[in-house]
Amino acid sequence: MSSRKLALASVVLLLLAGCTGMGGAGGSDGSQMSAGSGGDGGQQSAAAEQQRANSGDGASSVQADSVVQQRAIIRTGRMVVEIENFSQSRSAIVSRARQRGGYVGESDQRLHRSGNATWRSGYVVLRVPAEDYEPMQEDVAREGVVVTEETQIQDVSDQLVDLEARLENLRQRRDRLRTFYEQANSTEELLRIEEQLSEVQGEIERLEAQKRSLEQRVAYSTLRVELREPDPGIDQIRTQYHQQSLTAVFLRSVNDVYVFGRASLVTLVAVAPWVGVLAIPALGVRRLLRGRRFPRPWSSGDDDGVPEAETGAEPIAADDEATAETDETDRGEREE
Repeated sequence: MSSRKLALASVVLLLLAGCTGMGGAGGSDGSQMSAGSGGDGGQQSAAAEQQRANSGDGASSVQADSVVQQRAIIRTGRMVVEIENFSQSRSAIVSRARQRGGYVGESDQRLHRSGNATWRSGYVVLRVPAEDYEPMQEDVAREGVVVTEETQIQDVSDQLVDLEARLENLRQRRDRLRTFYEQANSTEELLRIEEQLSEVQGEIERLEAQKRSLEQRVAYSTLRVELREPDPGIDQIRTQYHQQSLTAVFLRSVNDVYVFGRASLVTLVAVAPWVGVLAIPALGVRRLLRGRRFPRPWSSGDDDGVPEAETGAEPIAADDEATAETDETDRGEREE
């Protein structure tokens, strides 16, 4: 019986020793696993820290870009372009502006003449979205030769911030006045608050209109495009007079004669009514002058100093006798 007990005890001890070894091995493996997991956790934490740092840098860059984009910039430009055909170029430019979401703010067109030659010039003011300002300039440049190109930039960010702050203060004041108006007890107080409320409301509307105008100018840039066809007279001026074509010179001379004759005819037609109007008073004055009879001048040989008109018919008869005698004398001389 004792030997069986000893054998059983030895078996139990062996089992306990095996369990202990397995537990130690398991503990070492557990420690290794925990160490490995701890190393992976450190790497993951480091990666997380790096990612947070990168995300922080990205957020700061995005914030900086948003600050840049929030700047309120007004762009105003001017371009002078020499083109071959005014109508075609103008239509193409306006069509491109409308395709980009813009519109025409103002336009003008003029026709020039020099002899038989004609050419056109004018301008068109385009309002295009701010982001399409430079592409619109490129579209205009493709229509011809750019002579002048100007762009002015105005930063109105501070003005908009100031307007918004003033509007906020005025709105708060308006709300307080409305509260006071509801709590007023006397008619005099009601009238005074109503007057102040009207002034504040008017100031709010004025500032809101100013703000809308600035925001509209920021959202839509202005581009003035001046289009000019080539002047055909320049080539003629550069050509020497003796080098000109004989046919062209003759035709210009004939045209000048035609223009002169037509201008003279138009002038005569325009003057004819005035000649008729002025001729009637002239004829009336002439008839009046012919109808009047003037007395003869006084005779200087009269001793009594009395004019011959007052002496009656005797001086006239004497003159007739003298004239008759002179005629008879002349007749006798001719007969001899």
